[in-house]
Amino acid sequence: MKKNKLRVIQISGIRGLLSAAFVVVCLIAGFVGFPALVLNKLWNHIADITGAIPYINMFQGLILWAILAVSYLILNKKQRYLVAFEPQTNRREIKDIINEIKSQSTSLPKEAPQVEKEEKSEKEKEVI
Repeated sequence: MKKNKLRVIQISGIRGLLSAAFVVVCLIAGFVGFPALVLNKLWNHIADITGAIPYINMFQGLILWAILAVSYLILNKKQRYLVAFEPQTNRREIKDIINEIKSQSTSLPKEAPQVEKEEKSEKEKEVI
């Protein structure tokens, strides 16, 4: 049994593009717009009752929804999210990198520290 089944959605023609755009707009409205509208109305209702907090508009309701959603994702103990931008290296690649660094460090010329000593002695002469 394959765990990773590849599913291809074929969109052809204007009708397919319009259908795909409709699906995307509905998903955005359902998961972003509607909760933002509900939070906006709830916040403004509480502002009417208490009079202690200011009213907010739809954009601020969207920001409030984003804050709540991101806070839930961060504080959720059951699920942890890992974000990786590059594939992780395995042990063999790490050993190869370390060996390459060691070989480069042994092949460095030994004259570099002597130049620094000469520069220090010249600076000491200038001070005297």
